[in-house]
Amino acid sequence: MTKKLRFDIDAGHDGAMKLHKAILLYKAGPADHTFATVHEVGSHDGAPILLEGKALTPAAAVRLAVDLSKGATRGGFIPPHLLFMDGATMAWWVPPARRHIAFRAAELGAAERGEVVPHPGLVFLVGAKRAWRVWAVRGPDRPSEDTPLYRAPYFNVNAEGVICTGNVELPSGTTAEKIEAWNAAFFGSFFTHPNAGAKLVTYKGGVYKFWTDMLDGKHVEFPERVLVPTKRTLAEACTTGRGE
Repeated sequence: MTKKLRFDIDAGHDGAMKLHKAILLYKAGPADHTFATVHEVGSHDGAPILLEGKALTPAAAVRLAVDLSKGATRGGFIPPHLLFMDGATMAWWVPPARRHIAFRAAELGAAERGEVVPHPGLVFLVGAKRAWRVWAVRGPDRPSEDTPLYRAPYFNVNAEGVICTGNVELPSGTTAEKIEAWNAAFFGSFFTHPNAGAKLVTYKGGVYKFWTDMLDGKHVEFPERVLVPTKRTLAEACTTGRGE
């Protein structure tokens, strides 16, 4: 006995939906390599038919995914630290607090060294192509669009805020539920060497002296005066980083 299955689509507006294009997926070889083609849809005797197709490039697939996600509805509460979300791009805020940090850098006095130290407020951003960035912000308040960003004062982060992940296992997605997993990946890794060509902090003795003093407990609170401005705002960073 054959059963008919029914499903509903909530398009968010009234009116009929018309078949526009079709995507065909192909798999080949023992590794299941995937190939896709996009086809215009024609009509013959009132029935839809597939016309000649074109290859679906990876860039086009990303654009399609972003376009589809704009109309998607997601249930659940919005976490207070989520700052920006656009398709697969997500930015969030980590308030200033005391957290553990660990180094593998002999210049700090030992082959490995870790302590609980004060950290500034931070803004993380993961782009559609999984480029992962971090910046610092001043003050305890939640950042807004016009909030100025500063260089994150950490090893393994370059002057543009890009985090060198090395062999760190990154979370599988960029949804709000993954924020804590991304935070754990950052603070749970070893910081090994400065990646920025420009200075990370404005501190007498440089960045090694700064982190040595931090690990030695010479700063009860994070000294925000050492932060180096990037001359960009949170809004500018999100606009630039969402396609990366």
